[in-house]
Amino acid sequence: MAFRCDVFKPDNNFALRHSGTGFAVSDDGIQWQVFNEEIQFHYNGTNLLWVNDARLTVIEERLYLSFCFNSMHGERPGIAVWTGGVHFEVIYLGVPAQRNLILCPDKICGNYWRLERPHTKRSVSDIWISLSPDLKYWGDAELLLGVEDVAFANVKIGGGPPPIKTHAGYLMIFHAVDNDPARTISYPNGTRWQSRYTAGVALLDSADPKKVIGISHTPLLVPETEYETGNIDVFWRENVVFPCGAILDDDEMLKLYYGAGDYSVCIASIHLNDILASISPVSRHAQFAVISPENFV
Repeated sequence: MAFRCDVFKPDNNFALRHSGTGFAVSDDGIQWQVFNEEIQFHYNGTNLLWVNDARLTVIEERLYLSFCFNSMHGERPGIAVWTGGVHFEVIYLGVPAQRNLILCPDKICGNYWRLERPHTKRSVSDIWISLSPDLKYWGDAELLLGVEDVAFANVKIGGGPPPIKTHAGYLMIFHAVDNDPARTISYPNGTRWQSRYTAGVALLDSADPKKVIGISHTPLLVPETEYETGNIDVFWRENVVFPCGAILDDDEMLKLYYGAGDYSVCIASIHLNDILASISPVSRHAQFAVISPENFV
């Protein structure tokens, strides 16, 4: 497990002093041994700090980690490979501004593929997909799923765990955000929060994951419990579930690891058949990001 770990200023729970990525191992996926040292991201003779939003992916028996490096010049997406202990060697560092870079586990027609959520001039953020022959040079980028295609999102959507290959296609679990002024929370420092993070699920074509076969038109997981809906007395982000990792076992039970309230990591489980039963065809507003604004209705 590669998890976000934040350190706050002693006199102000709402002010970050440092944000990094912790590392833990487990034999059963439930009880975890946490390393005393954060992950070290080695890049061109230096160690990157303020790295989070990590996702672990195994490709060709090597462990990779995709991440976001919060540089003073913007949010840079990156990919690193494990070299032992808490050490990862950065093999790719992209241009701003991107978060939620998800490196996918299989090659498609000889290419690696990834999900990403770039920031654009749009007021919302979508899920994109791109390809690479070597994990370093990326291209053939295209829109995969737009906010307008998700009934329970009005602000942004983004990747969750690396997609899982099933007999029906690649299972893509994603996060979705909707804002509602009616749920506005005001923090002591003046920050206002009205977002709700949920988990959604879509199915991608096995031969060509740029094709979306279907989507669940209701969330897979929503904030309901106290540790998900929040507590203003500690630094939680109210109404947040954020999917980060998933394992499909031999009995086709899916174990979904998710962040709760920006505070803890939790596990939820569901059978694959129940997920597939919730998915229906989607009529997308735009298959590709080539439509002009005046054509959108």
